[in-house]
Amino acid sequence: MESPNAGIMGRSSRGAGSEKRVNGMPATYRVGIIGTGRSGGLIEDELPVGDRRKPYGHYSAYEAIAETEVVAVANRGAERLRRFSERFGVTNTYLDYREMIDNEQLDIVSITTPALTRAEPLIYAAEHGVRGIYSEKGLCASLEEADRIHDACTANGVAFNWGAMRRHDPIYLAMRDAIAAGEIGTPQFAIVYGYTDLIKHHPHTLDTASLLLGDPKPVWVEGRMIDPGDPFDPTPRKPPPTYDPKGHRYVAAEGQELGDPMVGFFRVGYESGAEGYFVPRRGGQWDIEVHGDKGRAAVWDNGLHATVRRTGRDYSDAREHLIRAIGESPAVLTIRNIIRELETGQRTSGNIDVTMQTVEAQFGIAHSHFNGGARVTLPVADRTLYVPGG
Repeated sequence: MESPNAGIMGRSSRGAGSEKRVNGMPATYRVGIIGTGRSGGLIEDELPVGDRRKPYGHYSAYEAIAETEVVAVANRGAERLRRFSERFGVTNTYLDYREMIDNEQLDIVSITTPALTRAEPLIYAAEHGVRGIYSEKGLCASLEEADRIHDACTANGVAFNWGAMRRHDPIYLAMRDAIAAGEIGTPQFAIVYGYTDLIKHHPHTLDTASLLLGDPKPVWVEGRMIDPGDPFDPTPRKPPPTYDPKGHRYVAAEGQELGDPMVGFFRVGYESGAEGYFVPRRGGQWDIEVHGDKGRAAVWDNGLHATVRRTGRDYSDAREHLIRAIGESPAVLTIRNIIRELETGQRTSGNIDVTMQTVEAQFGIAHSHFNGGARVTLPVADRTLYVPGG
């Protein structure tokens, strides 16, 4: 089923005759967005004017890039689709993403649905001519789904990037470059402070640690998740999910769509010999440190401040300097990364293989938890655990 305006071939989201133009020519890349909630664009209204992360939502990020134009959007719910349409002036709308992809000759598709409904549109887009995909995180609800996504993107040569946005944040990129240049020597371990859920938000912690360590392959993980009633989480923001061993799945609390468990302390070991330590710290603050054999680097206050400290053998000649970085927003840079691959063949920084490393570690945490925190070798052998995250 589709809206009355759906399926108008070649029509701009602004209406006929008003398409985005670059030097007098239509924009190079036709874009469709699947999912018209916060990440699709409505989050833009939650951020204050001047926030360095703006444009943040997918729609606004594409609007900031001359080469891209959103020509259609799709959402399974009519009311949210209507709200998005009115907010951004989009008239070419669909209630079925398949019809949008089939009708619109899209070059790039953004998929901003919850993780538990993300696999099928990802796979459909990859298998039906879409050349680039910008997917929100988490990737999906099981490793079985992740394998199918990986195979579809790989077989069809799709330029893939996902919304672990610190990977494309100028200050984290500057920190990555400083570490890669040897300013702290050989990276030995990263410490990430943050208390959050497994599927929707821990991609940020895992992916950022991976980025700053040079994206080494994770080879093991050990840790635990927060069970209902755990004293570490005495006042959860919402009723916690429960694990159903018979169905080998997490089940959302009554009245909830998502069943995404919170995570306690865990460790990740990498092929390079480096390790990641992920420390749950309540309060919403998010920080990361990377320690090398000649110094350490840190990004504090959720990306507002960064510093590199290099020390001599006896620590008497320590030198420290601040990292300052400005540039386009992470969402804009994520899209530009996709365009670069489409035009040059150079793979995106968050390509599907890099993404799969984080996804393997995510599900490895759950399997370690089920085994009393014992170390689990990656990749995980069991691909069927289902976690309906956001």
